[in-house]
Amino acid sequence: GGEQDGAELRRGRDPLGSPLDDKISGDRDGDGVSNQAEAAIGSDPDVADTDGDGLSDGDEVNIYGTDPNNADSDGDGLTDDVEVNDTGTNPWSSDSAGDGLSDEEEVNSTGTDPLDRDSDDDGLDDGEEVLLWGTDPLDEDSDDDRLIDGREVKVYDTDPNDADTDDGGREDGDEVDFDGTDPLYGPDD
Repeated sequence: GGEQDGAELRRGRDPLGSPLDDKISGDRDGDGVSNQAEAAIGSDPDVADTDGDGLSDGDEVNIYGTDPNNADSDGDGLTDDVEVNDTGTNPWSSDSAGDGLSDEEEVNSTGTDPLDRDSDDDGLDDGEEVLLWGTDPLDEDSDDDRLIDGREVKVYDTDPNDADTDDGGREDGDEVDFDGTDPLYGPDD
């Protein structure tokens, strides 16, 4: 009972070779997943890393729970190996931080921390800054008016991209922290 001769030939095996090399219950590629289990999940019993992502099929199945047939199990643009060994992100979640930006966007585009919802600690999630407000997710005060972006948006309703929201001649931070004036009403500057 091993593989049929045609299957062995397609895999480059000698059908007249040792019966040990075609034992279904064995692990020909030594990846930690039996030949029978590989057949059931569709991975190649002759290739230790079926999807070529840098993680063995055995590690994907037995340790990480990722798909040994898909180099990017969560579809975020980072291979499972990169997520597990380089970025530390979750290979089952395309947005490990839960901030609205994919792990790949954070690593390769914005430069934000894919494990931190708010990379600049200003009170706005990285995704909010990039997708909603157009602020810099790596600068807590995008318009340099001495009011951090989160306070501008959530407390004062000022524009985090305009240092003088009311165009009254005083920066929002000065109005709030020093003058006691309304940063949304220009005539009181």
